[in-house]
Amino acid sequence: MNFNIKKAKCALVRSGKTQVQLSRELILSRPCISRAMNGGSITNNTARRIASALGVTEESLLEDGKEY
Repeated sequence: MNFNIKKAKCALVRSGKTQVQLSRELILSRPCISRAMNGGSITNNTARRIASALGVTEESLLEDGKEY
């Protein structure tokens, strides 16, 4: 699964959190968060956790609103 980079970064800014804060909150590595925020491949579970922590739906962060 890949996030839309622009949507993911906007959600992060709106949340008021940094990537480091997000990684600590979710107990995920900083490189994992960075990969997600830069459109890299992540698991469905990781995508759900990140979206939840950012206060948005998983679908709202995907390319064109859907998974490929």
